Amino acid sequence: MAPPRNADAPLAGRLAFYNAVPSVVWSGLSWGPLTVFCYQHMARPWLYGLLGVSVLAYVVPRAWFRYWQLSKSPAVYRRLGVPWVNRLAQHGAAVNALIRRRYPQYRRVRGRPSVAALVGSSYHMERFHVAALLVFLWAGAYAAARGYWGWTGLLTVLNIGYNLYPIWLQQYLRLRLAASAGKPLG
Repeated sequence: MAPPRNADAPLAGRLAFYNAVPSVVWSGLSWGPLTVFCYQHMARPWLYGLLGVSVLAYVVPRAWFRYWQLSKSPAVYRRLGVPWVNRLAQHGAAVNALIRRRYPQYRRVRGRPSVAALVGSSYHMERFHVAALLVFLWAGAYAAARGYWGWTGLLTVLNIGYNLYPIWLQQYLRLRLAASAGKPLG
């Protein structure tokens, strides 16, 4: 028998839906043009090769993420506008404000177990965006090598917005969690 649900807490399905909307929107806006470029202009062996190389980002040990962290200071991320990205991301300020409108008591982080889960999730999201960054990077390089300068520019801009900033966002969130806990998180 399942424990009774707190009436002041949103259903898991509702949370998943609210958080899926920004993910689907940003993914469609970014992967859509990439898919069109790859389908229309990229030789299939190159496409399969770049996808294979990009998936290797998933085997990078978690400890290595410290070495490519942009900064140990949240101020650097704030100067780059990373908190602004958090407003429009899944589990971001806009989604949380929408959830809190109906469930004022809702908090994503409630104690040590939820902090540990959030840190683990941030590494998963960073891995995904590193793999995607490589896909966009290799596709942009392919476009440049073929002289498709418009595609090169578009894929570069999409890569920065869809992958680089979300990578920095995960690093920034871990720094904020570490500061609130008073110790480094790993």
